[in-house]
Amino acid sequence: MSKKIKNLKKLIIIAQPSKKGFLWELALEYEKQEKNFWNKIEILDLYDKENFQPNLEFQDMKILNDDPNREKFQKKIKDASELIFIFPIWWWNMPAIMKNFIDTNFEAWFAYKFQKGSPIPKKLLKWRTAKVFCSCDGSKYMYNNYLCPMYLRRYIEIYILGIFWIELTEFEIYDKMRKNSRWEKDEILNNLVLEIKRENMTLWFSETIKNLF
Repeated sequence: MSKKIKNLKKLIIIAQPSKKGFLWELALEYEKQEKNFWNKIEILDLYDKENFQPNLEFQDMKILNDDPNREKFQKKIKDASELIFIFPIWWWNMPAIMKNFIDTNFEAWFAYKFQKGSPIPKKLLKWRTAKVFCSCDGSKYMYNNYLCPMYLRRYIEIYILGIFWIELTEFEIYDKMRKNSRWEKDEILNNLVLEIKRENMTLWFSETIKNLF
């Protein structure tokens, strides 16, 4: 495996309050499989008390509320080549704790900065990628007819990640999780494992070819 691939890092950001839930199974399986290809992969549990961040508050936008975790999390984000967001869909959107994580950490002058004479901010997190894995108890038919996945994907892709120049490369929604059998959940995990192996072998082959020339 090439040195370049070994130096890449991934950060899994999960907002799932129950560690008995399927999304935690998915996050741990993702971490296990990626360790075979990546030098560093880390899970950031937003419900861990050590990772607590208060709601974003300020009287002056240049002076945010005191948050000892902000600088630590921003370093993790900046060091990562890829971000993986994992969360259940609540009220057709991401949980509030995930939104607060984005509001608090992807701040101006870290993720972007304003440019004089231009309505478009300068993007400071270029050349990173992101994936989103989310779950719901309803059916895809219901969500698709009410445009939830389409809306949520476009919202994350354009109005969040797009502001920072982070490319969304995958968006998956797993439905009927409360009713899914163990076999159906294992099928999802098996497909994830195959996808990770295929993706990383393709990356490894591509980087190996580059290093030959």
